[in-house]
Parts: sequence; structure tokens; C-alpha cells
Amino acid sequence: MSDQVEKKRIPVREGFFHMPESAEDEPYLIGSKCRECGYVAWPSRPVCPACVRDDTMEEVALSRRAELVSFSVLYQAPAGFDFSIPYIQATVRLPEGPTLFTMVSGVEARADALKIGQEMEMIVDKLREDEQGNDVVSWKFRPV
Repeated sequence: MSDQVEKKRIPVREGFFHMPESAEDEPYLIGSKCRECGYVAWPSRPVCPACVRDDTMEEVALSRRAELVSFSVLYQAPAGFDFSIPYIQATVRLPEGPTLFTMVSGVEARADALKIGQEMEMIVDKLREDEQGNDVVSWKFRPV
């Protein structure tokens, strides 16, 4: 019998994204859509930011694909994070409308690594480790 404890994958924030539970399951961002005006928000909201109606927002799975709006190569990690630098942070726009800030995975962190307008795909990837050595995971996007 092994004394080794299995690492857990812990979401950085509950309710922001769906973490796959099997190889066939795919990740997705969890948003909300207004039944009255059709506005789509991410993250989910209880009140529609567009028509300001209460109790009209329904939880929806958002697209895994997005368009790259902007990006920057960063050479300093935020305090408390130990991922390798440089790294890329970007803004992407989902087909449903929301624009979000994300880290980019799957490419070398260089100014010519990405092209504005290119298609990106959402993944779940390690962000950091917690005090117990578990992987804290988050949404990230990578080029398609």
C-alpha cells in the first residue's frame, strides 16, 4: 500500500467554469442569459446588466471557442503565483458576446506567437499549487 496521497484538481473559483469529470467530458465557461432581453453574461449574474431585471437570468454553458481581441507578453508573475515567465495574458470574445481576460497556453510567450482575430479554444489547466500540493486549475485559452 502506498503512502502517496493523490493530488486533487481544485477550481480557482467555483461556478466560473465546468471542470471535465471524464475524458469524454469537455470544459466550458458557465454564464447566464436573460430570458427577457437575451443578454449573455460571464460570469453568471443574478440580475441582467442590460435590462436590469431580477430573476430573468438562466445558467448557460458558453462556447469553448473565442476570438483573440488583444494580448500581452508579461515578464512578472503576480504575487503568490509560481508559473513560468514570460507568459501571455489575453482578452478573448465569445460568440455569445462576453469578452473576458484569460491566460494563454500552448504557445511560446513571444510577441509574434498570436495574431489578433485568431480562433482560440478554452481549456482547463494548472494555475498554481495550494498549500497541500493540490493543483489549483483555471480556465485558459489556446490557439486552435
